[in-house]
Parts: sequence; C-alpha cells; structure tokens
Amino acid sequence: MKLFKQLILLSSIFCIGCNTNRIVQFQAGKDSTSNIKIKPSRPIENVVVVIDGNMIWEKSRTVKSLTIENVPKGDHTIEIVSGSWYLKDKLEVSKPIKLEGKGETKVELVSVPPVSTGYWIYVSALLIATWVSHYTFWY
Repeated sequence: MKLFKQLILLSSIFCIGCNTNRIVQFQAGKDSTSNIKIKPSRPIENVVVVIDGNMIWEKSRTVKSLTIENVPKGDHTIEIVSGSWYLKDKLEVSKPIKLEGKGETKVELVSVPPVSTGYWIYVSALLIATWVSHYTFWY
C-alpha cells in the first residue's frame, strides 16, 4: 500500500508541470492593452518566440498555449521556432500580425509537425522494457 501511495504522489508531481498555459509580458507599461495568444495544434517543448526581434519566450517547458500581454498597437512579426527531438520536422513559423490596441486579443494558431519515427521507436522500447521488467519481477 505504501508503494501505491508513492506512485500516486510521483505521478501527480510529474503531471503538475505538463501542458500548461504560459503568460508573459511584452513590456511593463499598461499603455499597451492588446494581447497575443499563440495556440499550437498540440503541446510542444523547447519553444522560442520572438516578436519584432525581441525574444519573448525561450524555455524547455511544455507549452500548451502562450499569451503575450501588453503588446503595443501596430504591425508586428511573430516568429515561433521549436527544435524538439520528437518532431519529424523543425517547427519554424513567421507570421505578420496587426494590432489595433483596443483591448483585443489576437489568436495565432500554429500547426505542429507530426512526431518522428524515432519517437515511436523510443515509446515502443519503453513499453517493452516496462512489460519485461514487470513480468520478471512479478513472476
């Protein structure tokens, strides 16, 4: 029973940081009232987001969505790059966006490439190793 409780605790700790919605500030002033929400088609890791040459986000955490607050009105260019090992192709997106500055929130949808064959081999090897270790431990 003690082992079961420890497994439940560990699994909940691993799930706390998974697939979260991130919020960052473009600039500190409240004069800029527009927001940009970047929504990938599936959660991704190792994301770099740049707006007009200013790096906004560069972390290895998993991103389900990224909201950029306090963006000034005008024309901007958003660049999104991810080089996650499990993606078949590198994610590189550059999109122009126009903000009116009236408290609006623009949503940018980002299509994420499919996972690579290496990812499926890795997952399959983990499942087989788990099954073998479970079988040899219990029988």
